[in-house]
Amino acid sequence: MDEKRSVSIVVVVVLLTTMIVIVAAVVLSFVLHFFGQDLTSNAALDYRKLALGVEIVLGAALLAALLMASVLNHFVKKPINELHEMADDVINGDVARLARVSRSREFKDLAEKINMMVESVVHTQSEADVDRLTGLNNFRHLNNYLETQTNLSVRYDRPLALALLDIDHFSEINDRYGHGTGNNVLKMTAAYLKSTLRQVDYVGRYGGETFIMILPETEAAPAMMVMEKIHREFTDQVFVETDNEKSPVFASLGVADFPRSGEDSGSLIASAKMALLLAKRRGRNQVTYFRALNQEAG
Repeated sequence: MDEKRSVSIVVVVVLLTTMIVIVAAVVLSFVLHFFGQDLTSNAALDYRKLALGVEIVLGAALLAALLMASVLNHFVKKPINELHEMADDVINGDVARLARVSRSREFKDLAEKINMMVESVVHTQSEADVDRLTGLNNFRHLNNYLETQTNLSVRYDRPLALALLDIDHFSEINDRYGHGTGNNVLKMTAAYLKSTLRQVDYVGRYGGETFIMILPETEAAPAMMVMEKIHREFTDQVFVETDNEKSPVFASLGVADFPRSGEDSGSLIASAKMALLLAKRRGRNQVTYFRALNQEAG
């Protein structure tokens, strides 16, 4: 229902009141017409007429009450219930739920303002979860997502892989070429990772020059194959370009899998960090799997 057809509650109340007054006036005129002569004469009252008059008055009152209840239900109660349903959905996490109220102008305006408020909150939250430089999700968003994925893996007995990628000698790139060039390297890395992984995979900026990748329903072996491919093609996709000359940028990666490398989200990230640290200690520019640490120790 558009704005022209939406009815104001004030108009509804005025019309309802007018109808009640008209009904009351008609009933009163009817009663006076039938009983006026009996009341002004000395004749005995006809109680059958009196009973009929009382029935008419009570019937009119009941009709007016039903009419008022119906109007209030249509123009007040239903819009309030719709707003309540919308609020419950938003509280339960369905932030895409919008209030749809079209019966009265006041409630329609209120619903539109509530929708604007919800959209503003969602937009603000989305901005807070996104790294402005790369456009990837940031560490704040990562915690909730990884917790959800590990819970799903436990519930449905599904594998889950996680990898950390760290750009080698990134501080030297900033020192030699400037922070603008360093930012471009971060942007190229983000774009490359997003274009390489599946749509169901997760890519985020973990912090600084470190990126995180989460691969749902992926075991360690295929995850290592994906990371080896990313490492192999990284220098072709991420580079520093000066005076028409491209200098390759290198990266180290650490891979861990759930639940063999960690029994929860925190230990899974810790395992990936240890694998990444091992890759750095081995000379950088390589991919290391966490459980390889245990195999070497054995």
